[in-house]
Amino acid sequence: MVDLKKFLKGVSVLLCIFVFGIHHVFSQKKQNYKVFKGEVVNDSLNISGIHIINKTSGSRSITNQNGIFEIGVKRNDTIVLSSIQIKPHMIIIDSKIFDQDLIRVYVEPFINRLDNVVVKSHNLSGNMLDDMLASGIKDPINFIDVGIPGFEGEREEKIVSEKSLILQTLLLPISGGLDIEAVYKHLSGYYKELKKRRLLDKQYVAVVSIIEFYGVVFFINKFNLSEEKVYEFVLGALENSNIESDFKTSDHGLVLESFEEFYKSINEEN
Repeated sequence: MVDLKKFLKGVSVLLCIFVFGIHHVFSQKKQNYKVFKGEVVNDSLNISGIHIINKTSGSRSITNQNGIFEIGVKRNDTIVLSSIQIKPHMIIIDSKIFDQDLIRVYVEPFINRLDNVVVKSHNLSGNMLDDMLASGIKDPINFIDVGIPGFEGEREEKIVSEKSLILQTLLLPISGGLDIEAVYKHLSGYYKELKKRRLLDKQYVAVVSIIEFYGVVFFINKFNLSEEKVYEFVLGALENSNIESDFKTSDHGLVLESFEEFYKSINEEN
C-alpha cells in the first residue's frame, strides 16, 4: 500500500526543485541583458546630446541635459560615445562594468584648430539694417533671428470635433456662421483618415525608438528574425501588449517579457 503522506512529500520536493530550476534559468537569461546606465562628465563642455552607440547590437541613445544616458547591453558589448565636441570614447562591457548600477565616463574635448584664417570686413557699415539690405539675402527674418520664442515644429492641421460643430449649429444665430469646410471633412471621411494617419505616425515613432534602443541585431538574434521582419515584429508586439507604456517608464524587464510572450504566441499560431 502506498504511503500517501510520503508520496505527497516527494511530489512537493520535486515541485520545489522544478520551480527553482525554472526561476534559475529565467534569472540567468535576464542577467545576460541589462539596461546600462551612465553619466558623461566634463566641467567645460555641454554634455547633453552626446551620441551613445552600441556597436555590437546597433542600438543607440543620447545623453540628457545632465549627461545621463541609458542603453541596452550584453556582456562584452562595445559602447562608443561620439560627438563633434568630444574625442571618441569606447567602453567594453566586461563583467566588472556590467555588474555596476551606474558608471561615470570622463570625456575629453575635441579641439579642431584651423590654420591661416583671414578675417575680412566685407565693407560692413556697422548699421545692421543697412548691412542686411545690402547683403542681397532675400529670406525673411523670423523669430529665431531676433531671439523671440516661437513654435519650431511642424504645425498640424486642427481637427474640428463633431461636438464643436453641433455647438456651432445650436449657436448659429449668435456665432454668425458654421464651419462648412469642417462639416465636409467629417462627411467625406477626411478627418477619419487624418486621425488614422496620425496614429500610424505615432506608432512609427514608438517602434523606431524601441528598435534604436535595443538594436536591430538584438531582435534578429533573440527572436530569429530577418532584418526586414524586425519592424513588423515590434509593431505587432506593441499593438498586443503594454510595451509602449512600459518602455516610457523604463520598465525594461517587463518590455522584454512582453516581447518573449508575443514571440511565443505567434509561434503557437504558426
